[in-house]
Amino acid sequence: MIPIEKVTVVVATYEWPEALDVVLRALSEQRDRPVEVIVADDGSGGDTAEVVARWAGELNTRHVWQPQDGFRKARLLNRAVLASSGDYLIFLDGDCVPRTGWVSSIRRAALPGWFVASKRLHLSEGFSRRVLEGARPVWRWSSFDWVVRAPRALVTSPPMQSNRPGVLLPVRDRDRPWRSGAGNFQPPYMGYGYTFGVWRSDLEGVNGFDMRLCGWDGEDVDIAQRLLAVGLRCGWPGPDASVLHLWHPYRKQPERVSRVDAIVAVNGLSQLASELASTR
Repeated sequence: MIPIEKVTVVVATYEWPEALDVVLRALSEQRDRPVEVIVADDGSGGDTAEVVARWAGELNTRHVWQPQDGFRKARLLNRAVLASSGDYLIFLDGDCVPRTGWVSSIRRAALPGWFVASKRLHLSEGFSRRVLEGARPVWRWSSFDWVVRAPRALVTSPPMQSNRPGVLLPVRDRDRPWRSGAGNFQPPYMGYGYTFGVWRSDLEGVNGFDMRLCGWDGEDVDIAQRLLAVGLRCGWPGPDASVLHLWHPYRKQPERVSRVDAIVAVNGLSQLASELASTR
């Protein structure tokens, strides 16, 4: 096993400072603290910057901001990677609250030749509101708490028909990387983005996220497919790595089709590094 010296968490956000504040609070209570948290901000206003500044001393946060010009998440994540120092990178969506064992579970699963993805529970509208108001520190709840309280806390109607607290229980963990004969893990709803952990060297090997994906939210599926194409495997770090998705109005997602026409991103990390260097 290659020991991780530095874990960087990249939190992608846009104009939801209340959710970002809860996510950063949960990161501050991790049993295994990341060395830095990069808040990757796709053009939010001053309220988001204030949240980042408020947590700067507690979490060593850095604010990576780009002007809002449509959906450019792939470019934003590459900017965050270029600004980071970790040898292992964990990406987290800014509406997903990590449980207290999230970092430590992913660190244990960070084996050579693997990247990781995880699962999420979708919180109901009313319950999400209480989380945002500070009345429910759900990241501290045990798996047993979720089983007992789930009927009141979770979305049970479409489109999340399979949402259930059982995803937090270790009854089916054959896809965990240290298990003999483990297969590749595919997260529910093909959602790699809400938790995605990868060695920096592996991400750089495929030139990071493909910035041709502007206007389409498939950057997470694309990077996973390209990492699999170079021979890496995808594992599940276990139930503690599951995240808690805060409710927001459902947005119909575009059909996710394969975009792997080049395993190494045609317009990725190295191209962005050159672009930024030329503007300094």
